Amino acid sequence: MTDDKHAAMEERQSKMQDWIQNKLVPATNRVTQNYWFSLIADAILIIVPFTMVSAIPSLWSLLRKLITVLPDITALSTYSFGLVGMFVAFIIPYNAMVREERKDRSLMAGFSSIGAYMMCMNPTTTDDGTVFTMWKFGSGGMFTAMVVGVLVGAIFKAFATKTFFSEDSLVPDFVKNWFDTIVGVLLSLLAAYIITFLLNLDLFTVVGLILSPVTNFAQTLPGVVIIGLVMDMFYFFGVSGWCFTPITLPITQGAIAANAANFAAGLPVTNINAYGLSRYYMIGGEGNTLPLAIMMMFSKSKKNKMLGKATLVPSLFNINEPLFFSTVVDNPYMFIPMLIQAIVLPANAWIWLNFGWAGMHVQMFAMNNLPNAVSAYVLSNGDIRNAILVCVNLLLATLIWFPFWKAYDRNEAKKERKAEMEAESPDEVSA
Repeated sequence: MTDDKHAAMEERQSKMQDWIQNKLVPATNRVTQNYWFSLIADAILIIVPFTMVSAIPSLWSLLRKLITVLPDITALSTYSFGLVGMFVAFIIPYNAMVREERKDRSLMAGFSSIGAYMMCMNPTTTDDGTVFTMWKFGSGGMFTAMVVGVLVGAIFKAFATKTFFSEDSLVPDFVKNWFDTIVGVLLSLLAAYIITFLLNLDLFTVVGLILSPVTNFAQTLPGVVIIGLVMDMFYFFGVSGWCFTPITLPITQGAIAANAANFAAGLPVTNINAYGLSRYYMIGGEGNTLPLAIMMMFSKSKKNKMLGKATLVPSLFNINEPLFFSTVVDNPYMFIPMLIQAIVLPANAWIWLNFGWAGMHVQMFAMNNLPNAVSAYVLSNGDIRNAILVCVNLLLATLIWFPFWKAYDRNEAKKERKAEMEAESPDEVSA
């Protein structure tokens, strides 16, 4: 790369970086730091262990194909991942009270939200009892859980400083708390009652209809590409993709829950952008940096070679922060390949699944630090074609990264040689 081309690339990079940092990042921060958005984000992160537990039954189901006498432990997933919607409904108002420094009311806020959430399910009463639809408790109802959680949290927040008692009251604090939380409990349940029984609205259907343009678009080829592209571009400028999980995780978890239900019932499985699709375009971590870690092992630059040795093993398990922030972030050499792979790899994954060249994801498997081919195999209920797709995308990522890495490594090696020469004979070099 000539000096003029390098200068032009740096100038374009600088303009893009200024726009991202001065316009886009501040706008994103205003959203992510919003009171309610941050509560939802916290709730999503808190339930991650429940999604990871579901990996055990998924692996077990593959083993049962070989050893048929093994018992079915699907219930472990049903009552962990299968209840995450209810958990989210509890966590949001609970954390709202903690944030308002009213932890004495936090449990009542969470319990009230569970009651309101279950009332909004509009269960059917039969001669045998009250029947709830199980999918509404899990990821399929997560968006509705967020709505209910925010509603109940707002009610309890509005009355967080209200009390029936004076400061010098002799009534014990725990008794005061009983009476002071009654208003929040009553209003929360009353709101759910009005929505479900007086207005005769199915909140799950209403929320689904409102969000259907977003959730449907997320299943399309442009939707998959745009999601991956936005996350990777933010990551290039140092903003982790985790900030998008309150939006992306409910979509993908709801999609795989629907896929799993259809698969179990023998119905067509149609959701491509289900949980784990990122296994095909986050190989080695966000940005598909595993090829980069491997190539750096053979660098001419001493610095790059050292980084390659230090980051290869973590990259095999999708931990790429050390590599990414030392080599990729704000690096003008890496912007173009970061952009290209963020388009090509998600698109290729969508094409393979859309045309049936690989299996749809029907098993919840959240062990994301395992090698991607393993995760893809389990997520697809043991379809080897999905592991092959990971290898194909790994090859594509290698072809995309290689020429740009080569140019970057050559430039770094040149700078190191120049620095060494200056250290050895500074007068001669300056002359």
